[in-house]
Order: sequence, then structure tokens, then C-alpha cells
Amino acid sequence: MRAGQVVGDRYRLEERLGSGSQGQVWRAADLRLRERSVALKRALSGGDAAAAAKVRREAEVLASVNHPNVVTVFDAVEEDGDWWIVMEYVDGRTLADAGTVPAEEAARYGAQLAGGLEAVHAKGILHRDIKPANVMVTGQGHAKLADFGIARQVHAEPTLTGTGAVTGTPGYVAPEVVRGGKFTPAADVFSLGATIFHLVEGTTPFGEGNAHSLLWRTAQGDRIEPKRAGALAPLLDRLLATDPKRRVKIAEARVELGRIGGEAVSVTARRARLRRSWIWSGVAAAALVLLAAAVWNVLPEGEDQGPQGEAAELDPWDFIGDPTTADPCALFDEEALSVYGPTEIDADNGSFESCDLRIENDTGGVDLNLYLYKTNGDPLQGGETTMHGEFGIVSSEGIHTECKRTLIFPDGEHFAEMIAEQDPGEDTDICPIIDTAVNAAADSLTEGGPLARREHEEEPESLFYLDACDLLDDEALEHFPGVAADDPLEGFGGWTCQWTSTTSAMHVRVLFDRDDPPEADDGERLTLDGRVAYNEGDHWGEDESCLVSVIYGQHASAEQDGTIVAEYVRIWVRGTEDDDPDQMCDIAVALAGPAAEALPDE
Repeated sequence: MRAGQVVGDRYRLEERLGSGSQGQVWRAADLRLRERSVALKRALSGGDAAAAAKVRREAEVLASVNHPNVVTVFDAVEEDGDWWIVMEYVDGRTLADAGTVPAEEAARYGAQLAGGLEAVHAKGILHRDIKPANVMVTGQGHAKLADFGIARQVHAEPTLTGTGAVTGTPGYVAPEVVRGGKFTPAADVFSLGATIFHLVEGTTPFGEGNAHSLLWRTAQGDRIEPKRAGALAPLLDRLLATDPKRRVKIAEARVELGRIGGEAVSVTARRARLRRSWIWSGVAAAALVLLAAAVWNVLPEGEDQGPQGEAAELDPWDFIGDPTTADPCALFDEEALSVYGPTEIDADNGSFESCDLRIENDTGGVDLNLYLYKTNGDPLQGGETTMHGEFGIVSSEGIHTECKRTLIFPDGEHFAEMIAEQDPGEDTDICPIIDTAVNAAADSLTEGGPLARREHEEEPESLFYLDACDLLDDEALEHFPGVAADDPLEGFGGWTCQWTSTTSAMHVRVLFDRDDPPEADDGERLTLDGRVAYNEGDHWGEDESCLVSVIYGQHASAEQDGTIVAEYVRIWVRGTEDDDPDQMCDIAVALAGPAAEALPDE
């Protein structure tokens, strides 16, 4: 190839930028668009169909991603049997040329890359070779993930190549990959952390040396301590955790890196998300449209943007913040509820996104339970929607023993469902109680701002720090007929995960739960990967379901009341009356085994 040659009757080669095992890269002029500069990448195929297919695959992968921190693919053309990818031309340098930078600057680059990587992972794509040399930086300081030459779809190639060769660059590749494990999104997170580490320390997390020595130190977890990371050091530890299950998730990493780097949250982007989320019908949609206008009109003129069009730091829609630190118990206003009797909060019963409150009265009591969830669809509870200030409230006619309300947060994506149940034999009108609870929660958030953070930290070995979707991989999910393995629904905080079947009405949910320690009559006792578990059948009152509970650990209650709390991984298979209960239990047990094996040692 030579300068001046035209590829695909459209792109004139101007300057060769580089070449390597993955191909040649040229700066070219797009003759149809006023000779704008583009980058062209050509396979060194020599007629090799496999090499050409690799380039075509790279084009298909990247064309599905549209993010400002990922190099954009425009086109793919064939010329004399070779395939060329036409990409955005980035007039800048790589992070490998940046040298060492202050921790805050490294965090800003990291936040940008984490955003791009989050978008890549959302498409089911892995990069597999994140390192400073594969990150381009524009003259304006915007970092862009580049060189997806070894990228692949997550579920298209579930194992490493038969040669046993390590995929990635020594010093940046994750320990589990070096040890022969599968490449997962968590491995990309490790490589991102290693790239940020290099920016502040000038070396990989395992120092310098030949490939063999770097891979050996990586396999041993022999990581060097950072000296210049400052406020970044704790987050780097979580990004570079040897155990991928303990590694920080990419969305949380993006938020934390942005905070350390001093980057503001984009109000404009949030507003765009709101328009996509509030696709509801009837009264609810109309009320929320009016709400959007009302909230934005109260902002002082000119304060929705900072200098030179930058977004203001305050995001008036975000009442949740980091879901893993948001305290659901803070939504209960005990003073408002005390008019019905003495109240007591139970902060360590049920799931991590839930909270219980007990109200005692002269004849018995009422239990209130709330849990937080997120969805882009309608709230789980149906009923009439009314507005309470900035918040929506869904109400439905209660029954004698139970009454339910749902609080809709202003972002249209987060919800708090509240349920009031009275003791058997009681005759209290409980709907006014739950109305008081939901209205007080809306008032508290309106007056006090975002939801308060949790007051105490969970035990270091708690399920709190794990992700439910990580417990079942493709191989494990083969026990669930017709499963859509590549399309799980992740719950609030990552503490629940659900898969559906494409051939039946069944679905499987993995959820983390807290309850009293197990008893002998909890169900059929099992031993799964050395852990005690119980097949509890239709324990939760659903005739068309089966529940298997794996005991993860036990610890003293955070309430310091002398009680013991057990943590469970629940595998819940639900179907219809047409499904065989025994088959559902067989599936639940078959999935509980791999889930127990995937749990880290305590």
C-alpha cells in the first residue's frame, strides 16, 4: 500500500500511522465527505480468510457501540480481497506517551474510560486488551478506548483458545485469565485498573520485566504497592482485587473515579435518560410530564449549566446515589409512624435493598416492609398514580390483611414498594398507616435531599459485596432449558439477578437474603460444594415455584440485640400451573450447585 492510493473508491490513504500483528493503520481522507480525516485499519491477511474475518468481526463489534470515549467505527470496505475498517481519526497521542500524571488527572481519564467500557459491556462485548497503548487521548484531553482487534462477544466464545495462550498484555491482564480462567467483564475492569495504575506510578501493577516474569507475578498476585496514588489508592485496590468476585463493578468505578477526578454529573444526559424512562401510559405519564416541567422551572435561570456550557454539579433528579450505600431504612419516618404505636426498625432482615419496621399496638401489631428496585418499565404495582410534590405514588385498593403503595422517584427509574401487613386476627385499617409511611418518605426526600447512606458497614465477607449475576455462568445456565443466558436482568445494587426461558414461561432468580439461622424443618437438607443448603419447595407460597437456599454465612446482628443473622443465596425457579413442580426443583438444585461453587471462601 502507498500514500495516494484510494480504498473502496472512497478513502485516499494519506499517512501510515503504524502496523503490527493486528494490521496496518493509515490516516486517510474521505473523498465523499469533504476529505475529512478518518483512520483505516487493514488486515495483514495475505489472502488469509481467517484474518479477513477477524477484521470484519472487529467492524461488527465496534459499529454497535456509540460512546464518546470509544473510537467510533464508520464503515467496513473490501479492497483486493482485504477488509478495511474505517474509524474515527483521533488527532492525539496514546496514554503510553503521557508519562506519569497526578492522581486526580488519572482518575478523570479512568472515569472516561470506565464510561466507555460500561457501554461496551452493555453490548455484550469484551475488549480483552486494555492498556495505555490502546487508549487514545485527544488534544482536548478526552480518552478513547481503541484497538478492539481481539475483542469478542461475551457469549460467542465462552473459553480461551485451545493453544492455552494468554489473551491480553502481560502486566495488564487479570490474574484469573493468566491462571487459565475465562475472560469476563471483571477481567476488563482489572485491565482498566492496571492502566490507571500505570498512569500514576509509571509501571504496571506487577512492575517491569519480560512477559514470563510479569505473568508469573500476576498469577501469584504479587502486586506492588502504589506510592503516588493518594486518594486513588483504595479504589485501585478494588479495581485490582485478585478475586474477580471482589472487584468493583464498572458502573461504580465510573462514579468513584469521576468523584476523585472532580468531574460533574451531566444534568443534560440525565434529562435525556428521563425521557426514555418515562414511557408510561394514561394519568401516570401525563402527571410525570407536568412534574418534569415543574421541577426544572424551579431552577434559577442560568444555573442548569456551569461555565462554557458545562453541567452543574447538582443533579436534582438523583435521590438514590450509589445504590450499594443507599439506606432503605432511611425512608421510614419513625416519628410520623409513631402515632400508630411504638416503632422498631429491623435493618438486617430480608434483602439488602429492603427494610422492615414493626408497629406495636394494644391488640397486636403491623409489619411494614419496603424494598427498592429499578426498572425502565412500569412499576410492579398497578393502580392509580397521583403526585406528591416531585414524587409519584401508586395506590391500589388494599385487602383486609395487607395494603401496598409504590413511591416513584423523580428519575422515573427507581421505585420503593411499601407493604403493610397486620398480625393474624387483627382488625386494623392498615391503609392509612402505609399512606402515612409513603407520604412521609416523599416529604423527607423533598426536604432533606438524596437518600441517606447506610450507617454501618456489612461484614467484609458478606454477600453485600458480591454480584448475584456472577454466580451462574453459561455452563451452569445450561441446566435451565431455553435460558436467555446473555440477557439477565440485574436488580438493585446487584443483589438479585433473573434469567428467563425462551421456550417456556419459567424464569430463574438468584437473590441474596438475610433471615434467622436454618432449622431442621426448613426442607430437604443438601450439601452443595461443601455448603449446607435446603430444598424448600414452594416455601414462599407460590405453588408454581421451587426455592433452594444455600447458606453462605452467619454473623451477629447489626442491631446488637444478641441475635444471629444468616445470609442465604436463594435460587428461585418460578413457572405456571402447567409446569411440573418436581422439574422446577430439579432445575433449582442443579443451579444451586454451581452457585455455591462460585461463592468465595469465607
